[in-house]
Amino acid sequence: DQAATVTYDATTRSATLNPGADLVSGTQYNATISATVQDATGNTPLTRDFVWTFTISTEMLLVSRNESGITANNTSRFADISSDGRYLVFQSTATNLVSNVTVNGLDQIYRKDNVTGEVLLASSDSTGLVAANRAAINPRISSNGRYIVFESPSTNLDTLINSNGITQIYIKDMDDGSIEIASRDLSGSADNSSDTAANARVSDDGRFVIFQSADNDLSTTIIGNAGVLQVYLKDMSDESVEMISRILTTAGDDDSLNPDMSPDGSFVVFESDADNLALTTNFRHIYYVDTTIAHAIEQISVTTAGAGADANSLNPSISDDGSRIVFESDATNLDVLDTNGTTDIYLRNRLTPASTDLVSANPITQFSGNGASTRPDINGSGEFVVFESNANDLDGGNTGVIDIFIRDLSVTTAIEIVRINIPVSGLASTSNSENPIISGDGRYAGFDSVE
Repeated sequence: DQAATVTYDATTRSATLNPGADLVSGTQYNATISATVQDATGNTPLTRDFVWTFTISTEMLLVSRNESGITANNTSRFADISSDGRYLVFQSTATNLVSNVTVNGLDQIYRKDNVTGEVLLASSDSTGLVAANRAAINPRISSNGRYIVFESPSTNLDTLINSNGITQIYIKDMDDGSIEIASRDLSGSADNSSDTAANARVSDDGRFVIFQSADNDLSTTIIGNAGVLQVYLKDMSDESVEMISRILTTAGDDDSLNPDMSPDGSFVVFESDADNLALTTNFRHIYYVDTTIAHAIEQISVTTAGAGADANSLNPSISDDGSRIVFESDATNLDVLDTNGTTDIYLRNRLTPASTDLVSANPITQFSGNGASTRPDINGSGEFVVFESNANDLDGGNTGVIDIFIRDLSVTTAIEIVRINIPVSGLASTSNSENPIISGDGRYAGFDSVE
């Protein structure tokens, strides 16, 4: 039942039913006026309850437009979203999204307020009036919408630390406008690797930034191998840098990359080619680290019985409490329901009893979809997973086109998957939709599309 209040306007003789909480799109609701309702004289004019039913439509909102509602005049993509869906950050080469800054046609980072319509340039100096002088890409936003991290080789954003024209991780505080290089060592020296810093995430309080880098001088305690990507956790409060992709005091012996992190910075997942981290070698695997306890590493890309995946696993995404991780894998041994011989989405539930289960499954047959499924993103509570797929048997997928799907994991008696990239026309999609994201509360999802 949904709590609600009723107000009555005697002048217009109209009653308004006000729900106590936001109604959920795609959900059917029943409203009832009880037969016990009385008029002004105490009579009960209804002979029985009056009941009506309505369904909240699924709204599709174009985000890449300016405050006047004008659509971006060039490509916008690679979005991320705050936990409540209010703020969305994305990169764009458009030149008409903000009016107070002259942008240069390079990729820049913008934050859109979906409530007020405000658009702010995030890839700017501390005044907010000078745009990055080199491309800014791959943004991520804290779940509360305050902090944004992104990559850029710009030389005009941080006045205290020299980027040396190398791609660095920047952290922007959207409340006070401050911006600084996060990919720096204890002494304040910026990343100097040829492979550059990339794929950052930021905690809600802005204290922790996780990212990948091949700069083996970032950590003073664990030294990496020259030219090998490692995953580092930067503590902005004391400048310390911890290498996460290690076994005790030994760094991973091959590339570790593409980390994800819980909103408080406690739990980290990443993918790695390192042979000295895994139960099984020769494949890229997914690993988990709890940063609040003594360093230990846990392989996530395993079967329910604990055997390592027999092919590469990539793109991990973690729930807020660290108990649920989704990832994509080419493995054939993670779930007996995987029969399609291509990439699928899996959920690793770390809670006892631990399990690994297929997510990208046909709702009718329960076997894997008939096409590749990739790029999963899990919401904060671990109930919903959004992913992209070219399978046409999941929920009305289109042949030859990548679509966006959401799996509701809270439904345990059936497989509930819904396609969300449905054009306003209602016709089949004719273009790819990619790079899906989901808000922490699971209510909002986003993606890129030229549709």
